[in-house]
Amino acid sequence: MKGMGLLKYSLALIVVCFSFLQSEGKTFQKREINYPCFVTANTSQIEIKKIILTDEQTEVDAVLYGKAGDLAFISSEAYLKAGQQKYRLREAGNVSIDGTVEPELIPSSGALDIVLFFEPIPEGIYEVDFFSEEDGWNIWGIQLTGNEPYVFVPSFLLSQQDEPEAVLSAPCLNFGKTVINGYILGYNEDIDLSVSFCLSDWFYPQEWKEEVKIRQDGSFHIERNLLLPGAAMLQVNQGSLNLFLVPGEEMTVYVHLPRLSMAASHVQKSVYENRQKAWFDGSNKRLNTELATYSVPLAVSEIPGFAEDTKELQGEDYGRYISEQLDLLSKDIGNNAKISRAFKDYVLTNLSVNAVVLQEERGIPTTSAELPFLWYARDFPAYADLMRQKGAAVYADIAEDIGKGEKILSDILKNGRITLADRKMMSAISSDEIKDFIEAESEELQTNIQHFQAVKSYVVEQIDTSLEGADILPAIIESHQGKAVLLDFWATWCGPCMKSMQAILPLKEKLSSKDIVYIYITPPSSPENDWKKAISQINGIHYRLTEKQWNYLCRAYGITGIPGYIIISYDGKLQNRYTGFPGTETLERELKRAMGE
Repeated sequence: MKGMGLLKYSLALIVVCFSFLQSEGKTFQKREINYPCFVTANTSQIEIKKIILTDEQTEVDAVLYGKAGDLAFISSEAYLKAGQQKYRLREAGNVSIDGTVEPELIPSSGALDIVLFFEPIPEGIYEVDFFSEEDGWNIWGIQLTGNEPYVFVPSFLLSQQDEPEAVLSAPCLNFGKTVINGYILGYNEDIDLSVSFCLSDWFYPQEWKEEVKIRQDGSFHIERNLLLPGAAMLQVNQGSLNLFLVPGEEMTVYVHLPRLSMAASHVQKSVYENRQKAWFDGSNKRLNTELATYSVPLAVSEIPGFAEDTKELQGEDYGRYISEQLDLLSKDIGNNAKISRAFKDYVLTNLSVNAVVLQEERGIPTTSAELPFLWYARDFPAYADLMRQKGAAVYADIAEDIGKGEKILSDILKNGRITLADRKMMSAISSDEIKDFIEAESEELQTNIQHFQAVKSYVVEQIDTSLEGADILPAIIESHQGKAVLLDFWATWCGPCMKSMQAILPLKEKLSSKDIVYIYITPPSSPENDWKKAISQINGIHYRLTEKQWNYLCRAYGITGIPGYIIISYDGKLQNRYTGFPGTETLERELKRAMGE
């Protein structure tokens, strides 16, 4: 009996163990995700085609892109990350880890399939990031569900009714400021987001761009002078969004970050290139929505593979290729019943003018592209100059004015100021609208250059001595909208002022990459010669006010002693004030808050 009891106990134990092992085996379901969606990436050199998750490893099938013959490496420090947990790279196939084995070469196609094996990722994790910091490769928000990343899109955008048929108005010179308010949907602070605004302007090279500051909530704000309606582009990491802007008008754009990013990738492009990637409120809503939905090139030269296809073509063969590509694109656009008349006219104008410029630059004679919306073409300046060279009188004056304006602005960017020769050239511009635009641009350029100079050196500024009361502070800060401003009230004879300036130096260095303007204000009780000597050691923008102006600012803004400080936020609002040095920690916190962080 005792033996039978022991046998029953042993059998029961075996059953329990077997059941436990069975249940353990069921705790991990192998998952395979083909073409996993992601939020954004800072690189186009590596993309993920498939992820296979097992309880032993995480297999990542990827593609490495590069020039034919490039060596295929990956850092041994590459990892996947979920929350704070890192899953390290173990092995790799078809790519050398740190060069420990002879590397493969990128084939002539420019794409090499590779396999990466990482530590196993437990069940219950549905999103990971990929980091290879030494290689500079980051991919955020890779989905392990097979679904698109969830992005909250405000309901009023999703319920928008179709806009009426959009029609382009005849282009005319109408100098004004365009305003873009934006939100990056799907953004969070863990993502390293590079956003640039590129304006296709008559007077700047097409590669001109400016960095856009993204606030904590994913919002941004852009203001630019425009001479006439036309093209611009918002570049968000690897993705790009074409825009149509109008002087004097305002728009709000809501960018779907994952869709924009995936439309720019090789492996996801076919799915997302013709899906809506942004929503708009305000100016030219329908045209901008179509530009954000249909990935149609605005130039024949932007067709994928154009450079490679035309590398060996000469003369008539080159011209024939351009004409054939233009015909194909024109038919595709013309036959699309979903798009508006404005979209067709705008895109076809750009394509047609680009085709003429491409052929003329290769010495292939073409007829002029007499189009009703010719000025809307990004290549119009090059086109007008080519026509002027061919003796077309209708383009002579405007081509010369564009050339003068371009030269003036180029000189300012180079020299940091406008010269007497530039002013003479400006007076010779025949178009009043172009002249007004160049004058406004030159002032803004010099202000921005002054700001950058002030970060590394000191700049002396002045306001009209007759300026009084509530007009004083706006005159000092008006050119710095969009930046945080720290106003430091001081005097040369003030020991605590000089001591606090030394204390703040490490903070200024720490925040040197931030959009912060440091403005130093002193009264006439600072002897002018002493003041000039002192400011040579204080990087920033310096004002020496009249006694009346100084007294008004101190009284109006509660500066009862020096050193005193006023902090203005990026939107021009008074954020805080201090009498006496509040300490670097307080200033750092307040300045970051003033930048919207």
